[in-house]
Amino acid sequence: GAASPQLLTRTLNDSARGPRSVAIAALTMAIQNGIVMAFAVLYLPLVEAFGASRAEVAAVQSVVLLLSGFGGPAIGYALDRLGPRRLFQGGTLLAALGLFLASGAGSLPVLLMTYGIIAGLGLSALGSQPNMVVAALWYPGARGKAIAVADLGTGFGAFVFIPLTQALVVRYGWRTTLLVWAVLLVAVLIPANAFQRVPTTVPRSKVAPGGGLTLRSAASTPAFWWLVAVRFFSAIGFPLMNVHMLAFAVGAGVSPAMAAAALGTVSLVSLAGRLLTGWLADRLGRAATLTLTYTSAVVGITNLGLLAWTGWPGWLAGYVLFYGLAQGSSGIVTAARAADIFVGASFGTIYGWIVLATGPGEAIGTWAGGAIFDLTGSYLWAFGFVVVVLLAGIAAIWQVRQPALKST
Repeated sequence: GAASPQLLTRTLNDSARGPRSVAIAALTMAIQNGIVMAFAVLYLPLVEAFGASRAEVAAVQSVVLLLSGFGGPAIGYALDRLGPRRLFQGGTLLAALGLFLASGAGSLPVLLMTYGIIAGLGLSALGSQPNMVVAALWYPGARGKAIAVADLGTGFGAFVFIPLTQALVVRYGWRTTLLVWAVLLVAVLIPANAFQRVPTTVPRSKVAPGGGLTLRSAASTPAFWWLVAVRFFSAIGFPLMNVHMLAFAVGAGVSPAMAAAALGTVSLVSLAGRLLTGWLADRLGRAATLTLTYTSAVVGITNLGLLAWTGWPGWLAGYVLFYGLAQGSSGIVTAARAADIFVGASFGTIYGWIVLATGPGEAIGTWAGGAIFDLTGSYLWAFGFVVVVLLAGIAAIWQVRQPALKST
């Protein structure tokens, strides 16, 4: 029968709101990831300020990353029940409060509580998990591209925040830098997310074959657990590199300003990499795309190792290019693959449980980079560890297959 006027109106409104919602998602991820990534700039100043080991200071960031994963189920459930507007505005307020309190921290345990736990909880609600779900829901026919466009904010945010943070820390110190972050969160993300929505209509033809699955039934499929494995392995490797690359480069004779610029440029290169990943994922396939991007990451890490061996700064450029093209690819591919299988009424919750593995992986990777350095006096063994886990991620994505649904 003919569609009702009300349904036609909702469909037209949804088509107009889709680009706006994806743009808001990109903005939210830009500021969230910019803050998270810029911890690499704060890392050495915090080691000096608190007289702690590198592993101890890295543990603060490990808590932030751990919460981003452990908060996945609750964030997914809140997204399904409350909607993105309330979730993102609430997370913004909590993150800003944590950063404000952290700016006055007088000891490492206080920093761990305020920055690590309070701000970490708020930042986890603003991350890629819920924003990628929003993008996937708006464009079910082109999930890879939609998620990649939203994820451009992740790379752009790091590109802007890392050199900005370096300048702020040099001029005003890390405490004032945290205050600037808190003000920026409230001033930008509260009003922007007042307009964030998910579509009110989803064509039945666009619901995945497993879209009717509950969390319990989804978790009984091998595809669910292989996606968990992909997220876990990628979460170990990329955060380890992002947190410790700057300290490694400085130790290899690169100036702090140049090292910060290189880390920021990785995020700039990742803008092209994210678009390419989304395009390839929709055309070449999810597993083949992740294989290509992870191989690129391994080539980049090899370049960084050659920098330590030869001292030639040109190897740093190779790292920026090849590693930068892979940055962000795991989130795009796994979100799109999960949507292929599980999009439906409980997708936010299901995907939230899949990314639960991200927190432990990121915490392990961030801590392991500092711990391996403390043990061996070098980051090269840590970089070799990253190569191993990326290869494991490639093996896991090829095991993700459409579940055989039981007939009723």
